[in-house]
Amino acid sequence: MSYKTFLYTSISFLVAFSYYLFHVQINEKFMVKQTVSELHQTDEYITAVTYNIQYGKGQSGEVNLAQTIKKLQSLDAQIISLQEVERYSIRSHFQDQVKLLANSLDMHAAFYPSLTYPGLYYGNVVLSKYPIKEVEIVHFPSSKETRTAVITKVEWMEGELIYVVNTHLGLNQRERLLAIEKIYSKVTSLDGPVLVMGDLNAVPSAGEYQLWDDVLTKSNDGTPLVTYYRHNWQIDYIFHSREFQVIDTYVAKSEVSDHYPLIGVFLLNSTNATNEISNLNDRLKTKLVYLK
Repeated sequence: MSYKTFLYTSISFLVAFSYYLFHVQINEKFMVKQTVSELHQTDEYITAVTYNIQYGKGQSGEVNLAQTIKKLQSLDAQIISLQEVERYSIRSHFQDQVKLLANSLDMHAAFYPSLTYPGLYYGNVVLSKYPIKEVEIVHFPSSKETRTAVITKVEWMEGELIYVVNTHLGLNQRERLLAIEKIYSKVTSLDGPVLVMGDLNAVPSAGEYQLWDDVLTKSNDGTPLVTYYRHNWQIDYIFHSREFQVIDTYVAKSEVSDHYPLIGVFLLNSTNATNEISNLNDRLKTKLVYLK
């Protein structure tokens, strides 16, 4: 073989090999992203959102619930806990926001008004793609604005039940700590998997929810997030009982409220779910090897 032929053959081989590697990497990156995105489309996974919607009032000052609904639709969640939702209130144009949200998102709804004054009727709502079987309201002592938690029993997949707790705690620390104790007492009495979600009005460094540590885990534990646009704060949370495996937790920034929605993707640890986790981990490890 002549030197020219050898050189031509070598260059051709390198070009072909580079082309192959490029397409393998693009393919593998796509497949990893596709694997993660598939979790949101599968009934065996639960995507949960907590969001203080400020009755549809955006950062511009305009009240526009349609923008809130559009944002929630983009998140494609099965469980949504909302705070500061209104019905028949002056500042939100006398809309029944609970009905509008439930109908637009095609979800079941459980609402309880923490405040009930003429022209102001607002509180917390749990929205669920799955049937809501029971609802319980827990009241917290408060010197000013009434605070509550909505506890729902949701029939998940194949008759499995989970509890979803939605709350919005106040600005007084002493009252928050009393509410946290009451939530702890209630959660420890529940007989199934639990998600506790909401606006706690406390940053992680305050350590106010440490009482829950033996029964609940913060979904973004160890990963700092910002959920309130005015300050570099996380004051909105999703906590889960040990039956849940966290797949992902993230914030979707938006201008349609003064808070950002916090999203958690979970897998419930049953026998089938454990096998799904193992298979998923194996698939991701296999693909990620090619990305190094």
